[in-house]
Order: sequence, then C-alpha cells, then structure tokens
Amino acid sequence: MSIDEHRVAFLRGVLAALASTGQVVHYDEIRRLCRLAQEQLGTYLGEARKLSVAAGQPDFCSVVVKDAGWPGDGFAHPAPQTDPVAWAKALRSAHEYWRDRRFMDNTEFGAKYGALPAVPGLDGGK
Repeated sequence: MSIDEHRVAFLRGVLAALASTGQVVHYDEIRRLCRLAQEQLGTYLGEARKLSVAAGQPDFCSVVVKDAGWPGDGFAHPAPQTDPVAWAKALRSAHEYWRDRRFMDNTEFGAKYGALPAVPGLDGGK
C-alpha cells in the first residue's frame, strides 16, 4: 500500500488536537475523518506515530479506541496484548504533553520537555 504523506500529516494534526483536549476518538470516527478504508487505518496510525515515538515523545495514537473504549491490537505492537496500565500511562502522557503544547509558548514548552514536538507536519516539525 502506498502511504499518502498528506493524509499522515492530517491524521497527526487531528490526533494532536484531540489529545490536547483530553479526548479519545473511536477508530471508525478517525477513519472516516481521514477518509481511510478499514484496512488502511492501522498502517496510517503506525506511520503517524513513528516520528513522535522515535523522538521519545508520548504516543498520541493512544487516544484511538475501539468499541469497548480500548485501543486496537496494533497499539501494543509487538506485544500480543495491550497492558491496561501501560495504555493508561500512555494516554495520560499524550493528553498532558499535547495540552501543554496547546497552552505553552515555545520557550516554556521547550524548557519543560527539552524540544518542540516532532509532529505534526510533513517536515518532522522542523
């Protein structure tokens, strides 16, 4: 499957916005917002998280949940099952990080976290 980098950037922005307000979003809602087929969303979520996770930043994909209010199997990859404590910690970290980014200026945010977010954006946040 070919990855559309503009859709990835859009997905990152939507996830960051949702995380900044302390929300979660249902898998099907984010799929429809980003105009992705069912089989594409997991791949796009994986692509969206790469830069932030590689930069040591919280995984904003933790805000995406399925029917029971629980993340999909891909969230725990490569673990076979999602650890509820690990997911709750990831969700809390993503909410705090993106909330702070929403309300803090660059200097204040950089002092707290050491750097500005790697995403969203096509250029890795540069």
